[in-house]
Amino acid sequence: MKNTLFPTSVVTKAFTWAYQELGLSIKQASEILGISSSNLAESTLLGFESGSPEYRKQLAFIRMYHLLITVSEGNTDAMRGWFNGFQIDLNTSPYAMCKTQDGIDSVTDLLRSLKQTGHNQSLFAFTAPSQHHALSYRNVALH
Repeated sequence: MKNTLFPTSVVTKAFTWAYQELGLSIKQASEILGISSSNLAESTLLGFESGSPEYRKQLAFIRMYHLLITVSEGNTDAMRGWFNGFQIDLNTSPYAMCKTQDGIDSVTDLLRSLKQTGHNQSLFAFTAPSQHHALSYRNVALH
């Protein structure tokens, strides 16, 4: 294992928090990484080798997740609803898009655009507010 700016175990832990916060199972998270559930479970302590496709997908997913937190103003219910629901701009759900690196990048680009234009309010207004304390704790732990 190489010494990197982002230790592989930390990246895997942050990825785990992100997918769990979005209501995904380990099976769904493994589909995002393109590996088996058992391989993801086995990687929990050490993470994936720095520079591997799994490591790069995890980093991209974490970046996307942080944008989603910002755009949804930390509303967990809104994040889950948006991420798992059909989105006209993507012609599918963000979850389905995130099964490829290009898909994660597309979702990230959409969230970046929503953040810059301020159109996020209409997308997330339909969801009831949620408790923010767990999300805030996780944000602190990721930095």
